[in-house]
Amino acid sequence: SLIVDVRFKSGGDETIARQFAGCFMRERSLYARHMSLDANSPTGFGPPAERWIEPTPDRPAYTGRVAVLMGPANMSSAEAFLLMMKQAPNCQLVGERPYGASGNPQPHLLANGVTVYLPSWKAMLPDGTVFEGKGIAPDVEIASRPADFAQRDPVLERAMAFVADPKSEAK
Repeated sequence: SLIVDVRFKSGGDETIARQFAGCFMRERSLYARHMSLDANSPTGFGPPAERWIEPTPDRPAYTGRVAVLMGPANMSSAEAFLLMMKQAPNCQLVGERPYGASGNPQPHLLANGVTVYLPSWKAMLPDGTVFEGKGIAPDVEIASRPADFAQRDPVLERAMAFVADPKSEAK
């Protein structure tokens, strides 16, 4: 069994996340959609684009139980990773909802030499539901406060129970 703790990961590189998550996939799966900004469109956005996760061909496949610990610091590519892992068999996402922000920021150079990063898309779940500002629902939600971690880690404990118990339900 394996526990992956990304509770304090705020972003990263979706390409690397896809390579890692692909080690847990048995088949190609739709993990997200997005709509990119399009100034020529009446809505301001282009048509939805699909994002797929595939098994990583040059890496070993892992078929055991996996728990991914998640939390409110997760955003951007970290949320994309959570969506990828939601597609993995024998995997549970455990913890609190992430931030709900994955706008694929892109640099824009202003006339005064300052570069600003602005969102370039609207992030969506595989079913097309926008998750900006809402986050992604964990499979097992564990609401916690900082005081809950003084003597123990309730999120880790729940994940350990899942990976240790073959009778525990995986999705």
